[in-house]
Amino acid sequence: MARWKYKSNIIDLTAVLPPEFIECDEKGYCEVIGLPGGLDRFKGILDKEGESEWELVQCHTYSNKLLCIWKKEVKEAFVS
Repeated sequence: MARWKYKSNIIDLTAVLPPEFIECDEKGYCEVIGLPGGLDRFKGILDKEGESEWELVQCHTYSNKLLCIWKKEVKEAFVS
């Protein structure tokens, strides 16, 4: 049976995306409303974690922040 370890990180969306492309409602829920040129900086963050064998479980926005949950399988050495 697989064993996992978890981590989370918070990404400040205004550091990744220009603020004029982030729209938040009065409850703090935010949405990206289009971005010329794509999401290269955000993709770079995801790629960096993936290269370290972290798998993205979920992301959730709140007040211009993005909370991401990651998991990585714990690899154990078996003695025979």
